[in-house]
This record gives sequence, structure tokens and C-alpha cells, in this order.
Amino acid sequence: MLTVFWLCVFVIAYVYLGYPLLLTSGLLGKRRLGRRRCIQPSLSILIPARNEEKVIRGKLLNVLTQNYPLERLEILVGNDGSSDRTAAVISEFIPLGVQLVSADEAGGKSSIQNALVERAQGEVLVFTDADCMLPTNALRTMVQHFTDPKVGLVTGCASFRNRGETAIVENESLYWKYERWLRNQESDRGLLAMASGSLFAMRRGLWRPLDPNVGDDFVLPLTVAQAGFRNVLETRFSPATVLTQNQPGSMFRMKMRIISKDLRGLLGNASCLNPFRVGVVAVGLWSHKLLRWAIPYFLIALFVSNLFLAPRAFYGITLAAQAAFYSLSVLGLLVTGDRIRRPLSAASSFCLVNFAALFGTLHCFTFQNAGRWKPVR
Repeated sequence: MLTVFWLCVFVIAYVYLGYPLLLTSGLLGKRRLGRRRCIQPSLSILIPARNEEKVIRGKLLNVLTQNYPLERLEILVGNDGSSDRTAAVISEFIPLGVQLVSADEAGGKSSIQNALVERAQGEVLVFTDADCMLPTNALRTMVQHFTDPKVGLVTGCASFRNRGETAIVENESLYWKYERWLRNQESDRGLLAMASGSLFAMRRGLWRPLDPNVGDDFVLPLTVAQAGFRNVLETRFSPATVLTQNQPGSMFRMKMRIISKDLRGLLGNASCLNPFRVGVVAVGLWSHKLLRWAIPYFLIALFVSNLFLAPRAFYGITLAAQAAFYSLSVLGLLVTGDRIRRPLSAASSFCLVNFAALFGTLHCFTFQNAGRWKPVR
């Protein structure tokens, strides 16, 4: 039990503290200065949409007003079996050059993305969500990275907002600041192997059709890494996304679905976990993804082993600390009022994320389908 206890402490501490320190130490590689100059490759803007009538008009106007030559843009919107007026709104933009690709039945985000890429002609594929609003210079800024012939994918890192921000959204925003810092460190050192689903661009030649049960924003960066190219994070702007999953239940379901799909994608590309195949990218995947998804199992083992060790004074204190932390997390979900709730909600958000990881990994290992999507707007 003593060995189990300290092994769990070590893994948890490594994931949240050790790995970030390892990145900043430079042991995993020195910062790389990317090449950037103005280029204008032909772009295919790919927008998957399902029941997006409330946001799709604004999205298309946002893309059409980009500071990028319209003759170099190809805009394709995939209507994935929508039951609202999404297709009708998109049709209004056909005279402006927007192309509509429709599926009679919903097949999932990855499925409609496959259909969009089949129609795309651009040198660079730009994947972006219907509710993601871009600054006017976003496309021009992103493609500068492709000056470097070893860069295969460029990803943004979304900033979240919502009306009447809840404690859940506030904590998610804090989490994404930490996540953005981690990804920036990985990008600078050639370790990055993930993208933000709201906005990323990749070379057309690196595209591989997606399995409907995996996520594009994880599997495609893995494909890029396997091909010997780099994934890069663009930090000069942040695309804005309204986080509608602003309650514990909806946040849990979203994270559980994402983890299940991403783990399935990683297992399907297991060679990326081999440092002899992809170098330090494997270290990033083990540390940033696989071990983080395994944290709930280590937390459970830590608590159980601590029960056996509790008669010793030191371990009695650690058990009481764990019990107090979990009690605070429950209290954070029950107590209303921002002044009281928000300090407590940090513990609640930590537990929510790890519950999602627990059920997401179990969902993956029980071979349940995760391809369908139900965007909440």
C-alpha cells in the first residue's frame, strides 16, 4: 500500500507539475524560431454544421470579410442532416461562392468533414466550427507558418466566453490559459500533437480520411507527426467561441465524449507513443494526454491505499486532506452564489474533469460508438 500510495503521488505530481517543469527546463528541446513571411496559398475553408441556424449566417459573414483574397478562398459548408433552417441559410450565400455539401442523415462531424474534403481543391485545408468567430487577419496570420516546409499543421487556441458567465465557464477559461501555455511550450519544442477543433489548418497532402468515431483535432495532428512534419500553435490571436456547455452536466458530457474519441484515435495510432518512431512527440503524448486521462485511476488508488495507511499519523492527515478536498468539490456544486461558489468550484471542476476522464476512457474501452454529435447553441 505504501508503494501504491507514493507511486500515485509521483504520477499525479508529474502530470500537473513535473511535465511543465520538464518543458521549461529545455531538456525536451530548445525553442524553435519559426519562419514567417506573407504567402497566399489557395485555402479551402471547411465548416461542418448540424442545426446551426442561429450562428451559421454570422460565421459565413465572418469568413467572407477576412483580410484574404477572395479568389484564393473556397468556402464549403457541410450540412450534416440538420432538422432546422441551416441549409436554407447557407443557400442564401451560394451566389457569393459558398458551396453547400449536404448529408440526408446525420453521420457525425468526422463523416461530414470527409465529404467536404472530397470536394475541396485548396492547397491548405482550414477546419473551423460554425460558432467560432475569427479576427479579420486570422487566415493571413495562420498561413505564414507554412513558409517552413516542415510545418504540416497550424492550430489556433480558442478563448471561451458566454453571457452571464458561470463558475464552470470561468474555471474552463482558466484551464485553457494553462492548456494554451502547455501547447505553446510543446509547439516551440516540436512536441505538439493536438489541435483546437474550432480552428486549424493543414497541408492538403497530409490529409487522411477520418474514422467517424475519432476526433479530427487529435487524429490529424497525429497523422502529421507520423509523416515527419510539425504541428504549430498560432498565439497571435485567439478565435472566440461561446461556451454553451456552461453547467456541470453539459460540461461533463462534452468532455467525456471528447476523451473517448481522442483515446480511440490515439489507440488507432499507437505508434505515436513510441519515441523511436516520432521522437519527443511521444513524450508529450504520454505526459499531456495518456497519463492525464489515467489520473482518475491514480486518484482512486491513492485514496484506497491511504485508507490502509491511515493509522499512521502522517497518512491520517493526507486522508483527511483528500476527504476535505472531495467534500469541497461536492459543496461547490450545491452552494449557489458567486462569492461562495467560485472558490469552491475549482475543486468541483477538477473532480468533474477527472470523472469525465474516468467515464470517457471506460466508454472507449467498452467499444461504444462516439461518432454522433449534438452541438448545443
